[in-house]
Amino acid sequence: MGRIALQNARGDHAGHRYWHPLAQIDSVPGLDAYPWPPAAAKSLDDLRAEVAALQAQGFAVVGNASQTILETAYLMRGIGRLFLDFYERPRYVDALFGKLAERRIAQARLLTAAGVDAVRIGDDIATQQALMISLPMYRERLRPWHAAVVAAAHEVAPELPVAYHSDGNLTALLPELVAIGVSAINPVQPECMDLAAIRREFGADLALWGCTPVQSTYAHGTPAEVRAHTRFLFEEIAPGHGLIVQFMNIVLTPHVLGSLAAFFGEFARRAATRART
Repeated sequence: MGRIALQNARGDHAGHRYWHPLAQIDSVPGLDAYPWPPAAAKSLDDLRAEVAALQAQGFAVVGNASQTILETAYLMRGIGRLFLDFYERPRYVDALFGKLAERRIAQARLLTAAGVDAVRIGDDIATQQALMISLPMYRERLRPWHAAVVAAAHEVAPELPVAYHSDGNLTALLPELVAIGVSAINPVQPECMDLAAIRREFGADLALWGCTPVQSTYAHGTPAEVRAHTRFLFEEIAPGHGLIVQFMNIVLTPHVLGSLAAFFGEFARRAATRART
């Protein structure tokens, strides 16, 4: 895919403009002739050294193989064209997904062999209402490739945590992800996913990574509302389960700095209370 970073009048980041290099390539021979890049830009030795250096500084290192299949495909092809291809050119879709998966499988093995602490895969596959493709289509077209990437990482390190990223309401997909060996989900948007219900049903299998209402409370709410949500995370989501708080895709508004200050103030207060007990 092609991508150009955009800025607003103040010079702030304002997203990207994309173009689609596979827009005019609509055959399997055309895919075969496309100049696909190599799976990795760095050697295993170089990656091992980078990972070890970061871990020596106390960082947990996540190997990123996100935009695993579907998202890269629709960025390269164009989402409207790709979704038509599911019905009009199914062999083309299989070939495209296979070429992407071949590279992601190699990347998952390489990152895991380099000693990362976790691997993150995923495709933006959901709107804030529902999945963008049906569960039967996911099972037929995408799940085998996702499962192969997870399996590639687990061949090298069987206990390695594998996280799946998708914005939007991912709830319907969670049983599928657990079944293929995913152990964390991100960003778990509170605006469209019920954190408490997900914790109850999937807390034994999935760590929740994200969980901050950046579109609503952090962007437009009050410090008191931020503190209330932070207490909810600590008291109802975190105990006995995996929770990683992250501000994913935060919306920049005049409220944001105050919201972040309220979060970290509440966080520090609770950390100090825990340290005394």
